[in-house]
Amino acid sequence: MGRRVPAVRMASTSSSGNSFAKLTDVTTGGGGGGGGGFDILTAVAGLTLWAGSVGYAFFLSPNQTPYRDMYFLMKLTGLGENDGVQVNAVFTAICLMMGVWPCIYSALLIPSARSGNKVPAWPFVSLSFAFGVFALGPYFALWKPSKQAQSPPAQQELQGWRNLGLKATESKIAGFVLLAGNIILLGQAAFAGADSWTEYFQLFRESRFVHVTSLDFTALTLFSPFWMWNDADKRQWEGRQLLPILSCIPFLGPAIYLALRPKAQS
Repeated sequence: MGRRVPAVRMASTSSSGNSFAKLTDVTTGGGGGGGGGFDILTAVAGLTLWAGSVGYAFFLSPNQTPYRDMYFLMKLTGLGENDGVQVNAVFTAICLMMGVWPCIYSALLIPSARSGNKVPAWPFVSLSFAFGVFALGPYFALWKPSKQAQSPPAQQELQGWRNLGLKATESKIAGFVLLAGNIILLGQAAFAGADSWTEYFQLFRESRFVHVTSLDFTALTLFSPFWMWNDADKRQWEGRQLLPILSCIPFLGPAIYLALRPKAQS
């Protein structure tokens, strides 16, 4: 098993680490036995917010073009007819980015965001490939910091075919591949052209598919800095002074962090 680092020692390594430890103490009751009532309240509040988000997505979001939404879905999944019609370039890039976000969250949650109440991350991460933040939301609500900080997994924890998933989350090559892919996708959206952006905003106001997918992307972007800080704190990353900057770079910041963070111990 990997080396465990006492939480108190971890929190004293730097001022940024101390600030994050205090933040998790305040928001989750510190992970100790005395915060049980507060943990329940925060979990209920988080699950209520998640349920409200699901309700908005399925019942209150714009839904003026359901048939076009199905057409877009078929085209984007490669099941539609080759009729020469292209889905909006900006929305296509966002959909491709939605396929990258679960990979980023896999690397942030599975190795070092193990919940103190033993709720596993992998089922929620697996479902996020299909349902995005709607799958991750319950885990975010139920999560509490463990009593001891988890260091990066030791090399022996990554051996064998059963640990291929964990090994992939610790791969430096995977981190740089994600970073390269993110740059390409952001460039595709940024240089799609004014007409494509105008059409995208019109679709956002009319289409439930476009509207909910865009909000899903936004939510994943907003949650990522917390889990980035949590992972960096657990690993005692010496470059934590870069986290405020990386947190302000949507989508690209977490990928840069994954490429730079310390990997599994030998």
